[in-house]
This record gives sequence, structure tokens and C-alpha cells, in this order.
Amino acid sequence: MTAPRKEATANHVHEQALIDKAAHERDNLDIVQQLRADSDIIEYKAYSHSSPGEIEHSLTITTLRGPDKIIVPPLMFFNTSYTELTTVLHLGKKLCGHEGIIHGGLAATILDETLCYLGYPALAPNKVVFTANLNINYRKPILSNQWVVIKAKLDKKEEYKAHVSASIRSLKEDALLTEATCLLIAPKPKKTTAASDAESTVSS
Repeated sequence: MTAPRKEATANHVHEQALIDKAAHERDNLDIVQQLRADSDIIEYKAYSHSSPGEIEHSLTITTLRGPDKIIVPPLMFFNTSYTELTTVLHLGKKLCGHEGIIHGGLAATILDETLCYLGYPALAPNKVVFTANLNINYRKPILSNQWVVIKAKLDKKEEYKAHVSASIRSLKEDALLTEATCLLIAPKPKKTTAASDAESTVSS
């Protein structure tokens, strides 16, 4: 084995060890164990709805994944009515804007993604949900290299719209860090040819 290949293999082994350690730490967090023990809570596998192409080109699933970034996939927990969602994830030191402080754009991204997860069941059977409006209030800096909890809820549902809100809190101090409100929309189904013909006949 050549020296570069040995180095690449060693780096991969080291990286995987860090990932395994983070996954073990995540699974043993008190909040995770409490949620998993609650029979009224449904654990959802993050990104399980995504296609291989979406995964390959995703910002949060692939580009920002790894040690010192989003080291392991977030854990997601719905209530039984799918109107509330709790997400647990770790934010590493390579996701900063200012030194030691998570970039505000990254905070917006993970809030938006969590809120869209809440929108899928709210606007079912639509498979696509878009963010029409996202308002964010930054309450305190999000320090890097910590576990955070995102709590999201459905506030109001209309036929093709869902009003949702969420907050990011530090797991250690339970401090409110960032809040967001959001309007999600689902595309209206296309009218069938028969319905369109009938509409044209009436209008003429």
C-alpha cells in the first residue's frame, strides 16, 4: 500500500471513530432516552424520504456532514398527531461565521429543514413542500461544538398552506437561542383534462 493510500485509510478510520463516538453520545443523551421511552412519541429516520440523487447533492445530508460539522444525522421525534417535532443534533466548530459561533445562515437552514419535515404530514398527500416565508429572531449566539434541540409545531393548517414555528435551544442550559415562524405551501394538483374541458365549456 502506498503512503498516500495508507494516510487516507488512517484518516478514514479516525473519522469513523469520531462519528461512532458522536453517535454513541447522541444515543445516550437524557432527552433522547426519554423520547425513545415515550410510547406517544414516534421516531423518524432523518432523510429517509430522500432519493439517492437528493442525498448526493444535499447541503445538510452530504456537504455539511462529517467531523466538526454535522457529524451524525439528527434524531427526529414526532408526536402521534404529527403536529409537533423535536430534533436533536450536534453543531461542530466548522459551521461558524464568527469564531466559535454558529453561522446565522446555518441556523436558518436547520430551522427551515425541520419546519419542512413538519409540513410533509400536515400537507399530505403532497410529496413536495416549499418555504414561502421564513422569519427568524436570533436571541442568543449559538456556540459551536454543542448539542442543540429544535422544537417545532404546527400552528395553523389550510388546504395547501401550513403555518409552523420552531426554536433552537441549547441542550446543556436549555437556553433559547433562535426562533422562527414559517409559511409552507404545497403545489396545487394539476387539473385533469376533463375538468379543464368542462371549465372551458362553462366559461364559453
